[in-house]
Amino acid sequence: MKLELVARILDGIAGVRKDGGGWQIPDGLEVSAFFALPSELLAVQRCARLEPSGEVLAIETHKGERFYFPLELLAGLKSATVERATGNRGAGFR
Repeated sequence: MKLELVARILDGIAGVRKDGGGWQIPDGLEVSAFFALPSELLAVQRCARLEPSGEVLAIETHKGERFYFPLELLAGLKSATVERATGNRGAGFR
């Protein structure tokens, strides 16, 4: 995927902000990146930061993991809002 297309997608997601040369993703927003490898589709979930550098896309997750992939292998991005549980989380018994 071309960098211009990645930029348009990330700039269109509410909550994602441009930070230096990359994009910062807040904790309440879940963004996943999908990479087309020769024999499978690999998903990197809960991305916290995406930073392109030349032909390489560096991804840092909310768990502190770092992944590096060629930008050309990026097949797509997925975004979803994370709903936080509030109140009593009982088992349903009375």
